[in-house]
Amino acid sequence: MIQPQRNALAIVETYQPLQQEPQLIHALYAALTEKDGFHGFLDVLKQAINACAAELVVVRKTPLQLEHIWYAGLSQEFMEWYTSNNMIEHDLVVNHATYSSPGFFQTALSLIEKVKNQPDYDRWQQDQNMLDSAWLVVDASETHTTILAMQRTVEQGAYQPHEINALNRLVPYIRQAVQLNQQLDKTLSTSHTLTSLVNALPKPSFVLNEQAEILFANAKAKQFLSQEERLQVKDKRLQFNERQHQDAFFKSSVQIIRASMGLDNFDSDVIMLKRDHASTLMLTLTPIEGGEQAFSGVLVTVYDSEQRQLPSAELIAPYFGLSQAESQLCADLVLGMSLKEIAENRHKSEATLRSYLKQIFLKTGVNRQSQLICAILSALMR
Repeated sequence: MIQPQRNALAIVETYQPLQQEPQLIHALYAALTEKDGFHGFLDVLKQAINACAAELVVVRKTPLQLEHIWYAGLSQEFMEWYTSNNMIEHDLVVNHATYSSPGFFQTALSLIEKVKNQPDYDRWQQDQNMLDSAWLVVDASETHTTILAMQRTVEQGAYQPHEINALNRLVPYIRQAVQLNQQLDKTLSTSHTLTSLVNALPKPSFVLNEQAEILFANAKAKQFLSQEERLQVKDKRLQFNERQHQDAFFKSSVQIIRASMGLDNFDSDVIMLKRDHASTLMLTLTPIEGGEQAFSGVLVTVYDSEQRQLPSAELIAPYFGLSQAESQLCADLVLGMSLKEIAENRHKSEATLRSYLKQIFLKTGVNRQSQLICAILSALMR
Protein backbone atom coordinates (compact mmCIF):
# COMPACT_ATOMS: atom_id res chain seq x y z
CA MET A 1 0.00 0.00 0.00
CA ILE A 2 1.09 3.58 -0.62
CA GLN A 3 1.82 5.69 2.44
CA PRO A 4 0.63 9.30 2.34
CA GLN A 5 3.34 11.74 1.30
CA ARG A 6 5.53 12.68 4.25
CA ASN A 7 5.63 16.35 3.30
CA ALA A 8 1.85 16.62 3.58
CA LEU A 9 2.01 19.18 6.37
CA ALA A 10 4.22 21.48 4.31
CA ILE A 11 1.95 21.08 1.30
CA VAL A 12 -1.21 22.03 3.16
CA GLU A 13 0.27 25.00 5.01
CA THR A 14 2.95 26.59 2.83
CA TYR A 15 2.41 25.82 -0.86
CA GLN A 16 0.68 28.23 -3.17
CA PRO A 17 -2.99 27.41 -3.90
CA LEU A 18 -4.55 27.24 -7.32
CA GLN A 19 -5.98 30.60 -8.32
CA GLN A 20 -9.45 29.05 -8.50
CA GLU A 21 -9.24 27.30 -5.11
CA PRO A 22 -12.28 29.12 -3.58
CA GLN A 23 -14.41 28.28 -6.63
CA LEU A 24 -13.26 24.66 -6.50
CA ILE A 25 -14.22 24.26 -2.84
CA HIS A 26 -17.60 25.83 -3.44
CA ALA A 27 -18.29 23.61 -6.45
CA LEU A 28 -17.18 20.53 -4.52
CA TYR A 29 -19.63 20.94 -1.65
CA ALA A 30 -22.38 22.23 -3.91
CA ALA A 31 -22.23 18.80 -5.55
CA LEU A 32 -23.89 17.35 -2.44
CA THR A 33 -27.17 19.11 -3.17
CA GLU A 34 -27.12 19.61 -6.93
CA LYS A 35 -28.71 17.05 -9.21
CA ASP A 36 -25.60 16.88 -11.41
CA GLY A 37 -23.50 15.63 -8.53
CA PHE A 38 -19.75 16.10 -8.97
CA HIS A 39 -19.84 16.89 -12.69
CA GLY A 40 -19.78 20.65 -12.14
CA PHE A 41 -16.86 20.39 -9.74
CA LEU A 42 -14.91 18.27 -12.21
CA ASP A 43 -15.46 20.81 -14.96
CA VAL A 44 -14.09 23.61 -12.77
CA LEU A 45 -11.19 21.39 -11.69
CA LYS A 46 -10.32 20.48 -15.28
CA GLN A 47 -10.03 24.12 -16.22
CA ALA A 48 -8.20 25.13 -13.04
CA ILE A 49 -5.42 22.56 -13.50
CA ASN A 50 -5.26 22.78 -17.33
CA ALA A 51 -6.33 19.18 -17.93
CA CYS A 52 -8.15 17.73 -20.90
CA ALA A 53 -10.45 15.61 -18.73
CA ALA A 54 -11.32 14.90 -15.10
CA GLU A 55 -13.13 11.96 -13.52
CA LEU A 56 -14.31 10.76 -10.15
CA VAL A 57 -14.60 7.00 -10.46
CA VAL A 58 -15.91 4.25 -8.19
CA VAL A 59 -14.09 1.00 -8.99
CA ARG A 60 -15.03 -2.48 -7.84
CA LYS A 61 -11.98 -4.48 -6.80
CA THR A 62 -13.19 -7.99 -7.67
CA PRO A 63 -13.80 -8.29 -10.50
CA LEU A 64 -11.97 -5.11 -11.51
CA GLN A 65 -14.63 -2.89 -13.07
CA LEU A 66 -16.01 0.65 -13.08
CA GLU A 67 -19.12 0.97 -10.95
CA HIS A 68 -19.86 4.68 -11.34
CA ILE A 69 -18.24 7.75 -12.85
CA TRP A 70 -18.68 11.50 -12.79
CA TYR A 71 -16.65 13.20 -15.51
CA ALA A 72 -15.87 16.32 -17.49
CA GLY A 73 -14.08 16.51 -20.82
CA LEU A 74 -14.56 12.91 -21.91
CA SER A 75 -16.31 12.31 -25.22
CA GLN A 76 -18.63 9.46 -26.02
CA GLU A 77 -16.00 8.26 -28.48
CA PHE A 78 -13.50 8.01 -25.63
CA MET A 79 -15.93 6.09 -23.45
CA GLU A 80 -16.56 3.69 -26.32
CA TRP A 81 -12.81 3.28 -26.90
CA TYR A 82 -12.24 2.60 -23.19
CA THR A 83 -14.93 -0.03 -22.88
CA SER A 84 -14.64 -1.75 -26.25
CA ASN A 85 -10.86 -2.17 -25.84
CA ASN A 86 -11.23 -3.25 -22.20
CA MET A 87 -8.80 -0.46 -21.36
CA ILE A 88 -9.27 -1.00 -17.65
CA GLU A 89 -6.74 -3.81 -18.05
CA HIS A 90 -4.27 -1.32 -19.58
CA ASP A 91 -5.10 1.53 -17.19
CA LEU A 92 -1.94 2.06 -15.13
CA VAL A 93 -3.61 4.39 -12.64
CA VAL A 94 -6.72 2.27 -12.04
CA ASN A 95 -4.72 -0.95 -11.72
CA HIS A 96 -2.42 0.59 -9.14
CA ALA A 97 -4.73 2.99 -7.30
CA THR A 98 -7.59 0.54 -6.83
CA TYR A 99 -5.51 -1.51 -4.41
CA SER A 100 -3.82 1.44 -2.67
CA SER A 101 -4.75 3.28 0.51
CA PRO A 102 -6.17 6.81 0.53
CA GLY A 103 -3.39 9.37 0.43
CA PHE A 104 -2.40 12.38 -1.63
CA PHE A 105 -2.09 13.20 -5.32
CA GLN A 106 0.44 11.38 -7.49
CA THR A 107 1.11 11.31 -11.23
CA ALA A 108 0.84 8.53 -13.76
CA LEU A 109 4.33 9.22 -15.09
CA SER A 110 5.80 8.77 -11.61
CA LEU A 111 4.25 5.29 -11.46
CA ILE A 112 6.08 4.07 -14.54
CA GLU A 113 9.34 3.88 -12.61
CA LYS A 114 7.73 2.38 -9.50
CA VAL A 115 5.34 -0.27 -10.77
CA LYS A 116 6.56 -3.61 -12.03
CA ASN A 117 4.60 -5.55 -14.65
CA GLN A 118 2.80 -2.36 -15.62
CA PRO A 119 -0.01 -2.34 -18.20
CA ASP A 120 0.55 -1.11 -21.75
CA TYR A 121 0.66 2.61 -20.91
CA ASP A 122 1.85 3.59 -24.39
CA ARG A 123 -1.64 3.01 -25.80
CA TRP A 124 -2.93 6.11 -23.99
CA GLN A 125 -0.54 8.35 -25.90
CA GLN A 126 -0.83 6.48 -29.17
CA ASP A 127 -4.63 6.30 -29.26
CA GLN A 128 -5.74 9.32 -27.21
CA ASN A 129 -2.71 11.66 -27.15
CA MET A 130 -2.77 11.49 -23.33
CA LEU A 131 0.62 11.95 -21.63
CA ASP A 132 0.06 12.20 -17.88
CA SER A 133 -2.60 11.97 -15.18
CA ALA A 134 -2.80 13.43 -11.67
CA TRP A 135 -4.66 10.95 -9.46
CA LEU A 136 -5.89 10.60 -5.90
CA VAL A 137 -7.28 7.65 -3.95
CA VAL A 138 -10.15 9.44 -2.25
CA ASP A 139 -11.63 6.50 -0.38
CA ALA A 140 -11.20 2.73 -0.18
CA SER A 141 -13.24 -0.07 1.34
CA GLU A 142 -12.89 -3.84 1.19
CA THR A 143 -14.83 -3.95 -2.07
CA HIS A 144 -14.51 -0.54 -3.76
CA THR A 145 -12.09 2.33 -4.33
CA THR A 146 -12.99 5.90 -5.26
CA ILE A 147 -10.39 7.60 -7.47
CA LEU A 148 -10.13 11.18 -8.73
CA ALA A 149 -8.01 11.66 -11.86
CA MET A 150 -7.25 14.45 -14.36
CA GLN A 151 -5.53 13.70 -17.68
CA ARG A 152 -3.25 15.89 -19.78
CA THR A 153 -2.36 15.67 -23.45
CA VAL A 154 1.14 15.77 -24.92
CA GLU A 155 0.65 19.46 -25.71
CA GLN A 156 -0.44 20.25 -22.15
CA GLY A 157 2.63 18.53 -20.76
CA ALA A 158 3.40 16.60 -17.60
CA TYR A 159 2.24 17.70 -14.16
CA GLN A 160 4.84 19.68 -12.23
CA PRO A 161 5.57 19.34 -8.49
CA HIS A 162 4.10 22.74 -7.61
CA GLU A 163 0.82 21.78 -9.33
CA ILE A 164 0.59 18.53 -7.36
CA ASN A 165 1.29 20.46 -4.16
CA ALA A 166 -1.52 22.89 -4.98
CA LEU A 167 -3.90 20.00 -5.63
CA ASN A 168 -2.98 18.43 -2.29
CA ARG A 169 -4.38 21.48 -0.50
CA LEU A 170 -7.80 20.29 -1.72
CA VAL A 171 -7.50 16.70 -0.48
CA PRO A 172 -9.28 17.15 2.90
CA TYR A 173 -12.20 18.91 1.20
CA ILE A 174 -12.46 16.27 -1.53
CA ARG A 175 -12.39 13.40 0.95
CA GLN A 176 -15.05 14.90 3.21
CA ALA A 177 -17.40 15.74 0.34
CA VAL A 178 -17.15 12.29 -1.20
CA GLN A 179 -17.71 10.55 2.13
CA LEU A 180 -20.74 12.70 2.85
CA ASN A 181 -22.10 11.91 -0.59
CA GLN A 182 -21.64 8.18 0.03
CA GLN A 183 -23.86 8.43 3.09
CA LEU A 184 -26.74 10.07 1.26
CA ASP A 185 -29.87 8.08 0.55
CA LYS A 186 -29.61 7.48 -3.19
CA THR A 187 -33.39 7.49 -3.52
CA LEU A 188 -33.68 11.13 -2.47
CA SER A 189 -35.22 13.41 -5.03
CA THR A 190 -33.10 15.93 -6.94
CA SER A 191 -34.59 18.73 -4.83
CA HIS A 192 -33.22 17.39 -1.54
CA THR A 193 -31.57 19.85 0.85
CA LEU A 194 -29.14 19.74 3.74
CA THR A 195 -32.04 18.50 5.84
CA SER A 196 -32.05 15.29 3.83
CA LEU A 197 -28.27 15.12 4.02
CA VAL A 198 -28.04 15.30 7.79
CA ASN A 199 -30.95 12.88 8.22
CA ALA A 200 -29.03 10.33 6.15
CA LEU A 201 -25.91 10.45 8.32
CA PRO A 202 -25.44 7.37 10.55
CA LYS A 203 -24.22 9.26 13.65
CA PRO A 204 -25.87 11.97 15.76
CA SER A 205 -25.19 15.02 13.59
CA PHE A 206 -25.89 18.74 13.60
CA VAL A 207 -25.47 21.32 10.83
CA LEU A 208 -24.68 24.81 12.09
CA ASN A 209 -24.97 27.97 10.02
CA GLU A 210 -22.42 30.79 9.86
CA GLN A 211 -23.74 32.12 13.15
CA ALA A 212 -23.28 28.72 14.82
CA GLU A 213 -27.05 28.25 15.07
CA ILE A 214 -28.43 24.75 14.62
CA LEU A 215 -30.10 24.52 11.24
CA PHE A 216 -30.61 20.75 11.16
CA ALA A 217 -30.32 17.89 13.62
CA ASN A 218 -31.06 14.30 12.71
CA ALA A 219 -33.17 11.97 14.83
CA LYS A 220 -30.08 10.39 16.41
CA ALA A 221 -28.88 13.85 17.48
CA LYS A 222 -32.21 14.65 19.11
CA GLN A 223 -32.13 11.33 20.95
CA PHE A 224 -28.58 12.03 22.07
CA LEU A 225 -29.56 15.44 23.47
CA SER A 226 -32.45 13.91 25.41
CA GLN A 227 -30.05 11.56 27.19
CA GLU A 228 -26.93 13.70 27.64
CA GLU A 229 -26.83 16.07 30.62
CA ARG A 230 -23.60 17.86 29.67
CA LEU A 231 -24.99 19.37 26.48
CA GLN A 232 -28.28 20.97 25.46
CA VAL A 233 -29.71 23.41 22.96
CA LYS A 234 -30.30 26.97 24.10
CA ASP A 235 -31.47 29.71 21.74
CA LYS A 236 -30.79 27.48 18.75
CA ARG A 237 -27.18 26.93 19.83
CA LEU A 238 -25.28 24.10 21.46
CA GLN A 239 -24.68 24.87 25.13
CA PHE A 240 -22.13 22.97 27.20
CA ASN A 241 -22.40 22.78 30.99
CA GLU A 242 -18.68 23.24 31.53
CA ARG A 243 -17.01 26.53 30.64
CA GLN A 244 -13.90 24.93 29.20
CA HIS A 245 -16.01 23.03 26.68
CA GLN A 246 -18.05 26.09 25.77
CA ASP A 247 -14.93 28.18 25.23
CA ALA A 248 -13.35 25.45 23.13
CA PHE A 249 -16.51 25.13 21.07
CA PHE A 250 -16.68 28.88 20.46
CA LYS A 251 -13.08 29.16 19.27
CA SER A 252 -13.33 26.11 17.07
CA SER A 253 -16.67 27.03 15.50
CA VAL A 254 -15.47 30.54 14.61
CA GLN A 255 -12.33 29.19 12.95
CA ILE A 256 -14.14 26.42 11.08
CA ILE A 257 -16.92 28.71 9.85
CA ARG A 258 -14.25 31.00 8.44
CA ALA A 259 -12.71 27.97 6.77
CA SER A 260 -16.07 27.08 5.23
CA MET A 261 -16.15 30.59 3.71
CA GLY A 262 -12.66 30.26 2.29
CA LEU A 263 -11.27 32.83 4.73
CA ASP A 264 -9.07 30.39 6.64
CA ASN A 265 -7.17 27.17 6.01
CA PHE A 266 -9.07 23.90 6.15
CA ASP A 267 -9.33 22.77 9.72
CA SER A 268 -11.24 20.42 11.97
CA ASP A 269 -11.45 20.02 15.70
CA VAL A 270 -12.75 17.71 18.39
CA ILE A 271 -14.30 18.38 21.78
CA MET A 272 -14.05 15.59 24.35
CA LEU A 273 -16.67 15.20 27.03
CA LYS A 274 -15.30 12.93 29.75
CA ARG A 275 -17.91 11.01 31.72
CA ASP A 276 -17.52 9.60 35.24
CA HIS A 277 -18.99 6.19 34.63
CA ALA A 278 -18.74 5.85 30.87
CA SER A 279 -16.28 6.36 28.03
CA THR A 280 -15.40 9.80 26.66
CA LEU A 281 -17.79 11.37 24.14
CA MET A 282 -16.23 12.87 21.01
CA LEU A 283 -17.78 15.78 19.11
CA THR A 284 -16.00 16.50 15.83
CA LEU A 285 -16.38 19.83 14.03
CA THR A 286 -15.64 20.14 10.31
CA PRO A 287 -16.36 22.88 7.76
CA ILE A 288 -19.06 22.30 5.19
CA GLU A 289 -20.43 24.43 2.38
CA GLY A 290 -22.67 23.76 -0.53
CA GLY A 291 -26.16 24.06 -1.86
CA GLU A 292 -27.96 26.52 -4.04
CA GLN A 293 -27.43 29.40 -1.60
CA ALA A 294 -23.68 28.89 -1.09
CA PHE A 295 -24.23 27.71 2.48
CA SER A 296 -21.31 27.98 4.89
CA GLY A 297 -21.24 26.33 8.26
CA VAL A 298 -20.13 23.48 10.48
CA LEU A 299 -20.94 19.79 10.63
CA VAL A 300 -20.91 18.50 14.23
CA THR A 301 -20.82 14.72 14.61
CA VAL A 302 -21.08 12.76 17.89
CA TYR A 303 -19.06 9.58 18.44
CA ASP A 304 -19.87 7.40 21.45
CA SER A 305 -17.86 4.24 22.08
CA GLU A 306 -20.68 2.96 24.27
CA GLN A 307 -22.66 2.63 21.04
CA ARG A 308 -19.83 1.38 18.82
CA GLN A 309 -16.22 0.42 19.49
CA LEU A 310 -13.68 3.06 18.51
CA PRO A 311 -10.96 2.25 15.94
CA SER A 312 -8.22 -0.05 17.23
CA ALA A 313 -4.50 0.21 16.52
CA GLU A 314 -4.83 -2.80 14.21
CA LEU A 315 -7.46 -0.97 12.16
CA ILE A 316 -5.67 2.38 12.12
CA ALA A 317 -2.23 1.10 11.06
CA PRO A 318 -2.98 -0.17 7.52
CA TYR A 319 -5.44 2.61 6.68
CA PHE A 320 -2.99 5.42 7.42
CA GLY A 321 0.27 3.58 6.75
CA LEU A 322 1.47 3.86 10.37
CA SER A 323 3.79 1.70 12.45
CA GLN A 324 2.47 -0.38 15.34
CA ALA A 325 3.72 2.14 17.92
CA GLU A 326 2.27 5.08 15.97
CA SER A 327 -1.11 3.43 15.49
CA GLN A 328 -1.28 2.48 19.19
CA LEU A 329 -0.71 6.13 20.11
CA CYS A 330 -3.54 7.12 17.74
CA ALA A 331 -5.88 4.56 19.28
CA ASP A 332 -5.16 5.92 22.76
CA LEU A 333 -5.71 9.52 21.64
CA VAL A 334 -9.06 8.55 20.13
CA LEU A 335 -10.05 7.14 23.52
CA GLY A 336 -9.64 10.66 24.93
CA MET A 337 -6.35 10.06 26.75
CA SER A 338 -3.75 12.82 27.11
CA LEU A 339 -0.09 12.30 26.24
CA LYS A 340 0.71 12.25 29.94
CA GLU A 341 -1.89 9.54 30.59
CA ILE A 342 -0.67 7.51 27.63
CA ALA A 343 2.95 7.81 28.76
CA GLU A 344 2.06 6.46 32.19
CA ASN A 345 -0.15 3.70 30.79
CA ARG A 346 2.31 2.57 28.10
CA HIS A 347 5.46 3.10 30.19
CA LYS A 348 6.97 5.47 27.64
CA SER A 349 8.32 8.99 27.99
CA GLU A 350 6.30 11.93 26.71
CA ALA A 351 9.30 12.83 24.54
CA THR A 352 9.06 9.46 22.81
CA LEU A 353 5.33 9.90 22.25
CA ARG A 354 5.88 13.38 20.80
CA SER A 355 8.42 11.89 18.41
CA TYR A 356 5.80 9.34 17.31
CA LEU A 357 3.25 12.13 16.96
CA LYS A 358 5.55 14.16 14.74
CA GLN A 359 5.87 11.23 12.33
CA ILE A 360 2.11 10.65 12.43
CA PHE A 361 1.48 14.28 11.51
CA LEU A 362 3.83 14.02 8.54
CA LYS A 363 2.18 10.83 7.30
CA THR A 364 -1.42 11.96 7.73
CA GLY A 365 -1.09 15.63 6.74
CA VAL A 366 -2.45 17.10 9.98
CA ASN A 367 -0.72 19.32 12.51
CA ARG A 368 -2.80 18.98 15.69
CA GLN A 369 -4.01 16.09 17.80
CA SER A 370 -7.63 17.15 17.35
CA GLN A 371 -7.28 17.10 13.57
CA LEU A 372 -5.75 13.64 13.80
CA ILE A 373 -8.64 12.34 15.91
CA CYS A 374 -11.15 13.81 13.45
CA ALA A 375 -9.37 12.18 10.52
CA ILE A 376 -9.41 8.76 12.21
CA LEU A 377 -13.03 8.95 13.28
CA SER A 378 -14.33 10.20 9.92
CA ALA A 379 -12.41 7.53 8.03
CA LEU A 380 -13.02 4.49 10.24
CA MET A 381 -16.30 5.18 12.08
CA ARG A 382 -18.78 5.58 9.22
